[in-house]
Amino acid sequence: MFENRYPIFKKGSILEKKELDLLRDNPVEIMELMYLEAKDGIIKGFDLETDEVEKVVVVKKGILKYKGKIYWLQEDYNFFMPDEEDKYILKLKLFSEIEDRKFYIRRGEFRLERGYEIDEDEIEIARFITRTGADLRNDYNSFSDLRRDFNLLEIINQKYSSKNERGTLHPKILEMWALEASKKENLDIFDVNFYTNCLQGKLERETIIAYINTKFISKKMDYSNDELYESLLKILENLGKERTKQEKKRIVPKKISIE
Repeated sequence: MFENRYPIFKKGSILEKKELDLLRDNPVEIMELMYLEAKDGIIKGFDLETDEVEKVVVVKKGILKYKGKIYWLQEDYNFFMPDEEDKYILKLKLFSEIEDRKFYIRRGEFRLERGYEIDEDEIEIARFITRTGADLRNDYNSFSDLRRDFNLLEIINQKYSSKNERGTLHPKILEMWALEASKKENLDIFDVNFYTNCLQGKLERETIIAYINTKFISKKMDYSNDELYESLLKILENLGKERTKQEKKRIVPKKISIE
């Protein structure tokens, strides 16, 4: 047996501490139940936009999970594009259940650092290599363009939440793969089924691995995000060229003469 309580608001009634506690706890508890099976990582949002005029990168609002707790970014976060050439990583360090006089606080702190090192209590948002004379961009023109040498906001290693402890690939990566794969000429039933699932949203890591292993006749189960991406890129290349459109010829029926 269980019960759910929420306060009744009536004119003249006085809210006691236990009613106010319900107002505090219920929304957070419901949200955590909604994502009960999700492991640490980004659940939704934290998309990246660039402002080339202001030389700023914008991290959009979003929801993520860390150590079983839900965090949400309520306002967009901006950071300036670095001036110095180097490898950079934008990550989010999370602090859970800080007790203040009046609040329990869950806090996230963005950190832009050189190199690609990341600790257990941090979640990767993006990585990039800067070169002088060009702005950071995220205008991915193709699946292969998701990884370029310089000045690209790379999301391949972004930890996107799933049922797997290691998370899964960002849905945008899978969507771009699917849109290109659907136009290829050498598709089999596995390819069609996989790209259809990719277009429907987030896929579990195990599903991606199962498809890759089927195509390469492999039993490997331990893939990094980089290896998942490189494998999907190779499969895409193996699917051949895009289908060419064939013009339908108009068939004019022959006249039938009756004597």
